[in-house]
Amino acid sequence: MINEKKLTEAITEGGIPWINFFNGRLLSGEDLSKEQNSNLEGRRRLGRAVGEGIAYGLEVSIPEGVNTRETPYVIVKAGLAINRQGQTLSLASETNVKLTRPVNADTSSPADVTFDDCQPLQAGVYVAEAGVYLLTIAPARKNEGRAAVSGLDNIIARCNTHHAVEGTQFRLIQLGLNKEELDDPDHLRNRVAYQCFGSDNLQPPAAFSVNPLGLGPNSTRQTLLDDLRPRLLTDCDVPLAIINWTSAEGIKFVDMWSVRRRVFASSAEGKWATVLGEQRRSEGEAMFLQFQEHIKSLTVEPNAKLVATTRFDRLPSFGIIPVATENSPRGFDYRYFFKDQTYREPVFVEGARLERAIRESISYPPLTLGSGELIWLYQIRQNQQPIDAGGPGAPQPYLIFSSGHMPFYGEARFDVNRYNYSNYSSVDD
Repeated sequence: MINEKKLTEAITEGGIPWINFFNGRLLSGEDLSKEQNSNLEGRRRLGRAVGEGIAYGLEVSIPEGVNTRETPYVIVKAGLAINRQGQTLSLASETNVKLTRPVNADTSSPADVTFDDCQPLQAGVYVAEAGVYLLTIAPARKNEGRAAVSGLDNIIARCNTHHAVEGTQFRLIQLGLNKEELDDPDHLRNRVAYQCFGSDNLQPPAAFSVNPLGLGPNSTRQTLLDDLRPRLLTDCDVPLAIINWTSAEGIKFVDMWSVRRRVFASSAEGKWATVLGEQRRSEGEAMFLQFQEHIKSLTVEPNAKLVATTRFDRLPSFGIIPVATENSPRGFDYRYFFKDQTYREPVFVEGARLERAIRESISYPPLTLGSGELIWLYQIRQNQQPIDAGGPGAPQPYLIFSSGHMPFYGEARFDVNRYNYSNYSSVDD
């Protein structure tokens, strides 16, 4: 039913009630509780306007030098997040989060601990033969102390809690991946990440270009996280990381950026939100950062002849990979890495273009390996020049790749490019 209102007529449906204080009024505990709830709702509405996501901190990592098969836990740094309900979730100090609890643990909240508006934790022990899990942070409240009371014949009342402390708790949700996905550990991290990005469905730029005037209000992608809502992943939760954990090997990887998002506000652009909304930019940033974290994990051991398709189905539209040399063995040979892909040999560009290229790449869809689409390769002059000069302190060599849909940044520019680190057009181009 649609309400009809006249101009200047007050609309109070859904409004926040405030207690009217005046001298001589008799106040009850219920009145003061209503006032607290009104202040709480006001703060939540402000939080929802600011947006959901991680404001800072809350990075998740695997502890070094620990057997996570016997002692499965992760480290979560201090930080601040906002959930979809507008609640701020603050972790004051770095915390070790254990991933198991006793089999017969009571999963209901204790009498003095509440988890308002949210579902209880999953029951039982989380360890499986092979599993992928979503770690989230969620609100919790604990009552502390006893307050002095009167008019109750000195009987201890259940309501005489001195104060309530708003805090946080961690939740672990098992993802429903199929056996085929779990049986391919080499591709598991990449595939789960792009399921969380929703890249198995039609990309927003593609849907937009097919019919920009016909996009409906529900034209956004369905992601793996959307599949968990609302039964397992609630509006109280803020996703922190994906954890691959098996009983035989312990924690194999922690992937933050597949689910971690900076704070982004809800879109006011309606159906255009898929290309103009802040969520689209936050996902583009996350794709770039997720790849950089993944590629870093592959350089723990020398792996120069790694072929990208043995670990990745998709790449972001822009990425930076370390290059293996005699002095820097922990990198990759691009001839192997991009084997069987369509790419142009690396060309030099000036470092001044690097930041712009990264920012522009966020608006482009990811690369699908094996699709035949062109990949540009670049070297940065400011990186290679001190390496060629030799001597101590030479930087790690690296290579940049970008989608062929992005502009080509390697053209020579007069009085900008160095003559011996530049590129010249040829009749073959």
